[in-house]
Amino acid sequence: MFEELTEIRNLAAQGDLEQARALFRSRAESRVQVRGGHREWALAAEELGLFGLAEREFNLALRDDPGDVVALQHLVEFAEEKGAVERAVNLLVRLFELAPSAETALRLYTLYQEMGAEPKALELAEKCRTLGIPLPRTKKVEEAAVSEEPVIPQDADLVRFLALFGGREDVYARQWFSPSKGEGGYSPVRQPLTPRELRAHLLGEVTLGVYPIRLDGTCLFAALDVDVQKSSLEEARRSQALATLLKSELQELTTRIEQRLKEAGLTPIVEDSGYKGRHFWFPLAAPEHASTLVALGRAVVALVQPLLGEHFACEWFPKASRPGTKGLGNLIKLPLGIHRRTGRRSCFLDSQGVPIKKPFEYLRSVPLLTRETILAVLDRHRLATQSEDAAELPVPEEVRAEERPPAPAPAPPWTAHDFETSPVFRQLLGGCAVLRTLTQKAIEERRLSYDEAIIIAHTFGHLPSGVNAANYLFSLVGTVPQHLRLKSPLRGNPVSCVKIRARIPAVTSRLPCNCVFTQTQDLYPTPLLHVQPEAQSPPGPPPSGELEALVRRLLGLEARMAALARDGAELRRAIVERLRLETQPYLEVAGVTLRLETKDGVDHLVIETAPTHE
Repeated sequence: MFEELTEIRNLAAQGDLEQARALFRSRAESRVQVRGGHREWALAAEELGLFGLAEREFNLALRDDPGDVVALQHLVEFAEEKGAVERAVNLLVRLFELAPSAETALRLYTLYQEMGAEPKALELAEKCRTLGIPLPRTKKVEEAAVSEEPVIPQDADLVRFLALFGGREDVYARQWFSPSKGEGGYSPVRQPLTPRELRAHLLGEVTLGVYPIRLDGTCLFAALDVDVQKSSLEEARRSQALATLLKSELQELTTRIEQRLKEAGLTPIVEDSGYKGRHFWFPLAAPEHASTLVALGRAVVALVQPLLGEHFACEWFPKASRPGTKGLGNLIKLPLGIHRRTGRRSCFLDSQGVPIKKPFEYLRSVPLLTRETILAVLDRHRLATQSEDAAELPVPEEVRAEERPPAPAPAPPWTAHDFETSPVFRQLLGGCAVLRTLTQKAIEERRLSYDEAIIIAHTFGHLPSGVNAANYLFSLVGTVPQHLRLKSPLRGNPVSCVKIRARIPAVTSRLPCNCVFTQTQDLYPTPLLHVQPEAQSPPGPPPSGELEALVRRLLGLEARMAALARDGAELRRAIVERLRLETQPYLEVAGVTLRLETKDGVDHLVIETAPTHE
């Protein structure tokens, strides 16, 4: 083995460097599986300028002897030269454990500061004091020691935190990170997340995540995660200039996203995630089904996507209407924890990007996302999408805007009120409790399962006006696949009552789905038998276009007002339930006081507005 190295060094000493390198490459390839001697081969590779092979040989030396200090020292140099800061840190940690020294400690301490991992730097400083190793303390890290100290949560804070950010009830996740391998991830913990585990998370003892979709298919929050793209992050590790630029761009992007969301009626809780991005949290006033939040996510991503640029990407939670094949769905790290990879604590940010020092006090008055706001965002997104589609229609150049008389807004092809005024749908929904329930669910809750959407399509789609009616419901839901949207009335046979019960037994088992059609005993049972033939005859001439548009707009507005009234009542009930859990039955938000008042044994919500002084 060493004779081969002597031969190679002799060739290099004689000036035949290329032949020495070629001989080294051929001999080194045949020794990869050989145990021992790799450190000497690595040192020889450095002498020949074969730095890639030198790094490989030093790694093989560590494979043979994990305590090889010389190999560790050289690999640290390679990592720092390539800008692989995290790998350099991991190697220095191992080196310090094997051979503690002031030089190693100072290099590791400096890298911790560059990464923003002040808790790790402080921990290292404390270890150095214990070992009697001198290590300078900078003002920046001393200040960080104060700011990174966790705020001790009270029991009421823990309960409120779980009410805002809780996830699936029977499982949560714990983050792990291996410094030696530079790898990390999350492991499911198959038990409920209790205040005890949450307290450990908030104190930095562990780092936990949750699966947003609960067992009943609802969520307590939604969240937007904005991160530096992986390719940009890798490049930033090799370029300090890019790393500085990304940090500045992230703060500017955070401000722009927050402003765009507020313009849309959404007020998020903004959090520095502790690693490479921002979390925008939307705690809900009342639990919402995941499918509704998925539709909201599409609208939010459409708002935010144009702002991201080339270095950033975003994702939405929940990502799907139901958990995936593993039955848990995607997870998100809980707020205010320490990221195990960087050692940095995540924190809430104010509108100026400054960390909020009293996060639990801040959470007592954060605005909650209501059903009313969600539906308003979905409606605006739907109208904007329709407007974009209409804008793509060609307009003859000779037709100028000033030559066209102003026209009323075009009448929608279908509204919620049409289900009440249409003779066909009055009979259909009046006779079939299942279709009536699905229609109400789509209008009021903005959600349908895939099977429910199929049933709507294959019943409504066989009626003259059913195409518009079905597509109207599908547009409200937003998560219905494009292939289910109807382009023309369907041919063939409508779905039968038997197949409806087979597809959605959870719905039909709660409803009177046992209709008897005595006049049509020769036909298989289907909800369309509730519709009398004369009701399907072509309607009479419609009113004039302008008047019809005004009437439809009025009816649609009245239906919307009724829906808003229902949402308002539901929101009041949710606020009453929340106030009952508070130590004081009142809350002040934006100059408005909300308090509970009990009359005849019943709690009522009283809203008082502070008087204005001119």
